[in-house]
Amino acid sequence: MPVSQKMYRYALSILKDTDTAKDVVQECLLKIWKKRDLLTGISCYDSWAMRITRNQCYDWVKTNRFTIADSLEFVSESDETDHESILNDSLNWLDKILKTISPKNREVFHLREVEEMTYQEIAEVMSLSLSDVKVSIHRTRQKIKYSFQKIEGYGIAN
Repeated sequence: MPVSQKMYRYALSILKDTDTAKDVVQECLLKIWKKRDLLTGISCYDSWAMRITRNQCYDWVKTNRFTIADSLEFVSESDETDHESILNDSLNWLDKILKTISPKNREVFHLREVEEMTYQEIAEVMSLSLSDVKVSIHRTRQKIKYSFQKIEGYGIAN
């Protein structure tokens, strides 16, 4: 499945646990295999697979009464260079900024920036209008830009 790695990254972004994400993707692939007869009628296979992944992740969250982890730990090495240190610091700040953004906007942003999906594909996956997707991405980018400007200027965010 050429889209399975994309499905895994998307599931991991929602569930924040590698083993659970792998299990959910496995279930998705099983569902896709069972519905392989429908593949000829599907116009955009990637969007269809990502939608199945999204639904399966939220079904898993619902059935297991799982709360999505709020934090990611970034492990620093003792001999990291200045560039690596700045990069890790920026990633930590980005993670903190993304936590202040609504889950829907965070998910739309992930699909656009990490999975590199088109606006139309995101609209199909998330059941949103094209204009809602564009507005969401624009507002998220603006929030990130503004927050980084505050950090660079004053050393604080939000």
